[in-house]
Order: sequence, then structure tokens, then C-alpha cells
Amino acid sequence: MASAEPPPPDPPHEAVPVDLRDYIEFDPDRPFGRRVFTTDVLAIDVVCLEPDQHIGAREFAGADLVYTVLGGRAWIVTAESEVTLGPLQALLVPAGVVHGLRNDGADPLILQAAASPPDELPPTQEGPVRRPVRRGSAKPTALDRARRLLGGAD
Repeated sequence: MASAEPPPPDPPHEAVPVDLRDYIEFDPDRPFGRRVFTTDVLAIDVVCLEPDQHIGAREFAGADLVYTVLGGRAWIVTAESEVTLGPLQALLVPAGVVHGLRNDGADPLILQAAASPPDELPPTQEGPVRRPVRRGSAKPTALDRARRLLGGAD
């Protein structure tokens, strides 16, 4: 009985380091965002607002967002509350919560926005990393893993 060759292992997923300073850019007319990473389950953006700029009310029905202030001060408003965040403070906005944010401070605001899953996010300019990090289209099943470890017929 001939044994089947096991399928080749998945390609290694390499860590992709970035310097977030490369993603910081301001537009005097509107908030500016750049996509740092995208996978099938997560997107990371850097969002920059000049003083007096805001991002109006929005809702992501199926995506949780985490806003982390990297510099400046953010005022994040929901129907239930208003939260002020300073540098290195973060806020989770669960899916389905209408929210907006603004920079009422004298300094520029730099935010990192993480969303999972990323499907509902508005398009944004891709940053300097040319190839977004993406996972394979399908996760291996238990049977696939067993075949890889033990060998087996297709």
C-alpha cells in the first residue's frame, strides 16, 4: 500500500514590524486615516485629527472597535455617555453602539483604531506596508491537521 505524501505545511506567518510614525499624516480639511494592517479578523488604523476636527456619528453593527490615544486628547461620544481619553488610554466601543469622536484640544490627536471584524470599516488609504497581512482563506480542519501529522489518503 503506497502512502500518500502529506500536504506541504502552511507557509510561516512572519511578524511584520512597522513604525506607527510612518502612518501619521494630518489634513487641515478633514480627519485623516491610514490602514496599518488588515487580516480577515482584524484591522488596525492610525487616525489623525487636527484641533476642532471631528468624526461624526457612526455605527458598526457587527464590529467591535478599540480606540487608543497615542497623542493628544479624544472626546468620544455615545448616546449614553461622553468619555475623554488622554495619551495611552483606550476605550472599547462594542458593535452596534452609535458613536462619534472629536478633538476639542489645542494639540493634534493621534488615535489607533482596532476593529474586529474589519468588514464594515470605511475604506482608508493604505499605509507604507504594501502587502497587507492576511490569513489563509480557510482554517485547516481537525481532519486536515491529522492528515498532515499522520499522512493519509485524500
